[in-house]
Amino acid sequence: MSIADQRYVRLTTWTTDGHPRHVPVWVVELGGSRVGFTTGSGSWKVRRLCHDPAVELQASNIGGTVTEGSTAVSGTAEVVDGDAYREVRTAIRRKYGIQYVVISLAGALGRLLGRKPAEDCAVIVTLD
Repeated sequence: MSIADQRYVRLTTWTTDGHPRHVPVWVVELGGSRVGFTTGSGSWKVRRLCHDPAVELQASNIGGTVTEGSTAVSGTAEVVDGDAYREVRTAIRRKYGIQYVVISLAGALGRLLGRKPAEDCAVIVTLD
C-alpha cells in the first residue's frame, strides 16, 4: 500500500535547529511520485518548509501516532497556491468526502467570525 492510500499520514518537518516536528495530515496521490495536502500559509509546517523542504511521511492514526509496522518515506516539499492548490483540494474532497465537507463548513464558519482561513495553500511532496 502506498503512502497516498493511507487515511492519515504523519508529516515530519524540521526546525532550524534540527529538531523534528510531527503533525498528522490528509494526503492524496497526484501522479508519478507526487503526493499533496492542504494547509494554511501561516502554519508552522509551512514556515519550517521555507527553511528546509525535506520531509518524511509515515502512516498514522488521526492523532499522528505512527501505524505499527509502517515505514517512513522521504521527500522534498514545495508550497503552492493557485491552480496547484485547487488540484490538491479537489483530490482531497474526492478522497475524504463527508469528512472534508464537515471540515470545510467549520472553516467557513470561522471565516464568518473573522478568523483566517484554515487552508489557503497546498504542499506537494515529491517522494524520493
